[in-house]
Amino acid sequence: MELIVEEISRAKKLIGRHKFVSQQLSIGRGYNNDIILSDPHVCADHLVLKAVDDQWVIQDLDSLNGTMLLNENKLTQPQLIESGDIIQIGKTQLRFMLPNHPVAESVKFSTAEILVENIGRWPVIITMLSLFTALNILFMYLNTPTKEINYNSLFLWGLGLTLGYALWPLFCSLMSHLNKHETRIADQLGVSFVIINLFWINEFIEVFLGFNLSSSWYWQWLIIFLSFALTCMMFWFNFYIAFTQSAKRRIKLALGCSTFIFASLFVYDLSNQPDFKGYPEYNSTIMPPAFAFSSASTPEEFIRNSDDLFKAVDKKAQQQKD
Repeated sequence: MELIVEEISRAKKLIGRHKFVSQQLSIGRGYNNDIILSDPHVCADHLVLKAVDDQWVIQDLDSLNGTMLLNENKLTQPQLIESGDIIQIGKTQLRFMLPNHPVAESVKFSTAEILVENIGRWPVIITMLSLFTALNILFMYLNTPTKEINYNSLFLWGLGLTLGYALWPLFCSLMSHLNKHETRIADQLGVSFVIINLFWINEFIEVFLGFNLSSSWYWQWLIIFLSFALTCMMFWFNFYIAFTQSAKRRIKLALGCSTFIFASLFVYDLSNQPDFKGYPEYNSTIMPPAFAFSSASTPEEFIRNSDDLFKAVDKKAQQQKD
């Protein structure tokens, strides 16, 4: 008689599956059993299953920690099992399935899964890593105040920063492995660095709007929103690849992690903000006039506008003096 035995985690995730064609199955830590478990809380000869009149009967062999039918009492006598029943012996959970057990319909690949698979190809990963490293080296070079530049230090800095950012997707892969899930290192690296490189676009938008809108407050909130959305998106994909969980739970975790990071950065900025700024901040960013919303003025117009401004100030000062 056929029987399928699945070893599952406490979260009901499949660890191993075995199919037997026999009239009796023994389970325990002893090497003479049909199913050998490494759980130290399981006895050498823990329980036995016997086929009786086209049904399976389970019997505990007076084990030290006993056998528990989930949602029922401790097994004290032989008992019939049905397809889908789960037992716990020690800290191990086993699920019994009959060959005629209904199987869920096949699931079509989702858009997210197709996207992850395409991004997780090594040509894409190498391109994203190289782009991130090159941009870091370029901006480090442009922001170096000294004329003498150590190119070896620039390269090592860019490479080290790339390796530092790669620790997060590698950590997600490690957690996936520890949870008996597929590691998918390539997918984690690809998705993470595609989104990380999108932050460069976000920075360009920030500089562009800051140059053209200067004191307007709403563009700053737009940048914060875009940064939060990108961070939340990266966490969502990382959790999607690494863990098996519901969509609602994945969204909650991604929002929670993103909120924690941005709240921490906000508190950090507040703690480093001086009480009084003795000198005004000067933004020396230079951008071509083509990026400006308004055209540049001629020197004559600038001088004329400046003269009008000084005259208005003198007039106002004279009025207050009188």
